[in-house]
Amino acid sequence: MDIRWVAAAIIAGVAAFAYLSIIGHFLESIIVMLILVIGVTIFMTRLGKTISDIPELTARLSPDAKNIIIRNTGNTNAVQIHVAVVPLDIEYDVTEIVAEAEHTHSVERMIREGKVYITWKDVGGRAFSHEDAISALGKGGDDLLTPMFPMFDFKK
Repeated sequence: MDIRWVAAAIIAGVAAFAYLSIIGHFLESIIVMLILVIGVTIFMTRLGKTISDIPELTARLSPDAKNIIIRNTGNTNAVQIHVAVVPLDIEYDVTEIVAEAEHTHSVERMIREGKVYITWKDVGGRAFSHEDAISALGKGGDDLLTPMFPMFDFKK
């Protein structure tokens, strides 16, 4: 939304508020609430657009344990990606992973388990990082049955 439209809406709201403050207090409070609701709606719409334009990178291990798969599950491209597998001294860079795409990196030997630390930037230049546990034994961080909020003494 253009900033001029927002300014015009605010000026109109203030003018309506000033007019209705002369008439009565009940209508004035209704106008104030409407202005606040419209303002919060505009703010939340812009914030939602900003939040949804973040690339989300996750790492997992291929079934044969010889490939590291980096997947971008976000809505925008990730650039300047640096991947490090912590105990195995494997580091590499990827220039870009588009939204909803994967990048596969082959290694010369099988990986039993490790932790992948990923740093990247979005197209706007904001920096992000994420780490994932990978394991050939199935103890990775992508278990869909693990509850999002551990309740009732859930144990791994």
